[in-house]
Formats: sequence, structure tokens, C-alpha cells
Amino acid sequence: MDRRDRSSGRERRRSRAQTTIDYAIGVGIFLLAVAWVISTVPQVVQPFDDTQDRPLVANRAADRLAGDVLSTSGERTVLDSECVDGFFDNTTPPAGCRYDTGPVAEAVGVGDRYDVNVTLLQNEAVVESRGDVVPSSGRAIAARRTVLIDGRVHQLLVRVW
Repeated sequence: MDRRDRSSGRERRRSRAQTTIDYAIGVGIFLLAVAWVISTVPQVVQPFDDTQDRPLVANRAADRLAGDVLSTSGERTVLDSECVDGFFDNTTPPAGCRYDTGPVAEAVGVGDRYDVNVTLLQNEAVVESRGDVVPSSGRAIAARRTVLIDGRVHQLLVRVW
């Protein structure tokens, strides 16, 4: 910055360089901006964390099994016993059943991104189970559907973690 000193009658030029204080203020503002960005970004992307969508995945898988994949009659929650047996034995689907063989996550349509366990209960006792072993620690999300198989009430339990 140029300044002209006119007090003495002569024009004299003085230059002022960047001082240490100016530099420190600039660096301080930059560091505050960087700290703000670092503290804000995790909160912005947190809704997209995959733990948030596990309840949706479990409910979608349970609805798909109870309403479409294991039901040949077209009635939701009335399951075909042959489809159920084939699904839990991981065998080729009988006519009218719409599940895939292979890993249970692919069979219920959630892919390999999640660990899935499907359990069939009657009077709270395990009748059949297929999939990964549910961890004793950690958080597994469960979706439960009441279904009829051969006129008897069962619970279809889908757990995702």
C-alpha cells in the first residue's frame, strides 16, 4: 500500500508490508473455517449411513417373504408349505414359488450388503431358520410377520444387521 506523506511538503513514498498480526489473523480464520467444515460434514452425511436403513430393509424383506415369495395363493400372509420348506432347505423352488437359491440375503432381495437371518417360529419355538447366525452383541433389527401355514399360525422373523 502506498502512502504519501504530504506534511513536510515533499512527496515521500512509504510502503507497508504484511505484518505478523495480519498473517496470524488470516491463518486463524482459515483454521476456523477448516475446523467448521470438518465438524459439519459428518452430520451432513449421517442420514446416509447404512445403519439408518436397516429397519426399512428388514421390513421390506419380511413383506416380500410373507406377501409374495412364499405365497402361491396370492393372499398375503398365507404361505404355501412347499415354498416354506424349499426356502428353508435352500432347494430349487417348487412351481409358483419366487425365491432364489443361494445366500439368504439374495433370496430375500437385499443383496450381500447386509447380514440376514430368517426364522420361522410357532408358539415362540423355532421351527426353521436360515441365514447367518445372529450376533449376541451388537444391534440387529427385526421385523416380524404373522403368517398362516397349513391353517396354523406362525411368526416369520427377519433380522438384519
